[in-house]
Amino acid sequence: MLTKKEKKAYVFKHLDALLKPLGYKALKTGEDPRYILENEYNKYRFYLNFSNMGDLYFSKYDIAIKEVEDIIEEIGSPINTSHLDSNRYFSDTVTDTSENPYLYEVIETQEQLELFTNWMLSYLQNEGKHFIETYSYLPNILKRMDELMETKGYWSDILTGGVPHLFKGLIISKLCNDPNFNNKVSFVDNLFATENISEFLPYYEKLKERLKSVEPKYTI
Repeated sequence: MLTKKEKKAYVFKHLDALLKPLGYKALKTGEDPRYILENEYNKYRFYLNFSNMGDLYFSKYDIAIKEVEDIIEEIGSPINTSHLDSNRYFSDTVTDTSENPYLYEVIETQEQLELFTNWMLSYLQNEGKHFIETYSYLPNILKRMDELMETKGYWSDILTGGVPHLFKGLIISKLCNDPNFNNKVSFVDNLFATENISEFLPYYEKLKERLKSVEPKYTI
């Protein structure tokens, strides 16, 4: 049976070869090693977990849209994250929720490790690449939000952050000059009226005031 150290060495070797030339930074310590890429507008991240029980987890991509997350940080949250390493942990905006065959899959042999690594590299170069190219563009996120609403789905199938994912949806709607922005505000208002999420209400009121000064940057 392969050791955790052997698994890490093999996986990191192949990830480094693919991603470091593209500018990714690798944080290989701790229980959740991760690779992060940052540009002027966004941050991209995925992480892994090498369990002592032998299983291996790969997260798929998260994207932090800076113009959205800056407003979220500005209005604040009842969830205190100030103790976290901001280089390692940051609030993301969208996440890839597509099917993941490696949800804590037990990896014991070299053959299994190679299959896992090849699948992961294929994801990063194909499906994952398409995901970050698509959802780095706010109107595409809004389009997905609308598709989810039409099918009785939830914004949380694309947006992240618990209750604040609703805030992110409204920020995206306003930035995109969404003609249905007011309907989306009414939708969130109704959730606050019917769900037990009152601890977030002061921050929601701050957001609604802040949204009055947000200038749209896109036209859908």
